[in-house]
Amino acid sequence: MNENHISKSSSRGVLVGVLLLAVVVIAGGIYFISRGGSGGSGNADAGTTPITVAQWGQERYLIYLPLYVAMEEGYFEQEGLDVDLIFTGNDDQTFAAVLGGSAQFGIGDPAFAAIANQRGSKAQVIALVVGGVAIWGVTNNDSVEVIEKPSDLAGLRVGTFPSPSTNYTLMRALINDHSEELSGTSVVEADIGSQLALLESNSADIAMVLEPAASVAESEGYRVVYSSPKFHGPFAFTGVTTTTTFVNQNSEQTAGFVRGLQRAVRASHEDPSIAIRVGRSLFPDLPEQVVQNAVRRMLEENTFPDDVTVNAEAWGALMQVRQTVGDIRDASLVAETVNNTFAEAAKGP
Repeated sequence: MNENHISKSSSRGVLVGVLLLAVVVIAGGIYFISRGGSGGSGNADAGTTPITVAQWGQERYLIYLPLYVAMEEGYFEQEGLDVDLIFTGNDDQTFAAVLGGSAQFGIGDPAFAAIANQRGSKAQVIALVVGGVAIWGVTNNDSVEVIEKPSDLAGLRVGTFPSPSTNYTLMRALINDHSEELSGTSVVEADIGSQLALLESNSADIAMVLEPAASVAESEGYRVVYSSPKFHGPFAFTGVTTTTTFVNQNSEQTAGFVRGLQRAVRASHEDPSIAIRVGRSLFPDLPEQVVQNAVRRMLEENTFPDDVTVNAEAWGALMQVRQTVGDIRDASLVAETVNNTFAEAAKGP
């Protein structure tokens, strides 16, 4: 209440103002309690439990459509969860938010849960959100051919997200594995979202981007010359990470979150128009055809998983890459990181 709106000469006006202020305070207190206070587990009578999800990057990306479909179509709400999304930057920062308690779940590179376990933490990967390396290389250089094998990258400058992102790590691992033929290949790091600028400034020959950036670039005359999903095959690119403590103390909420994701994945595969509709609503400035192309690319190239279980092949591919660059010393030491209990239950028979 603004005191300039209260007449100083009218006691009745003051009384009305005080009563209105009291109503606001009481209403605010009721809302605060219904939200579970400052970071509480919520009030069962309110019907939903507040959940904070930390997502890689600084904005929404179409590669995370399973998460957005579950949010926008009300699947989480129907599981009793009120999901709030925060953006946390690079993969290490995303998982740090989970470990620090500012988020209950992380959406990012699941390798960081394994790395945390290697250091003595208790972390888990409970679901898969992106089942292939959802990054595509685009170029404005007519001399760059379609990349079909490692040797095709020889001598090229490849623009990636900054270390220790999955994008950067994969390219470094590829160069390490083919060191002789790729001795002249270089990785050019740039801030998230600045990869196309590398092409415009002639600082890179290929820029690695996510969706919808790949389809937007394509619509503007760039060529997609590198498909990471085809190049790397099944890969645990993005998972749902959390702490063992949270799972043990909140198994019902954990199960509900995974069920919501599984429902979103299944619905989108059965009816791609659902994912396209959600994509268009979240990216209203993009042409409809761009969104359609992006969603179809993800479905056809299998970055949009069939289900949310973390399969052994995809997890093994991730661990092998992280071992190559030295982040994981022994994959067997972090075997307990993956917990498919909730995903298997959500998938059903």
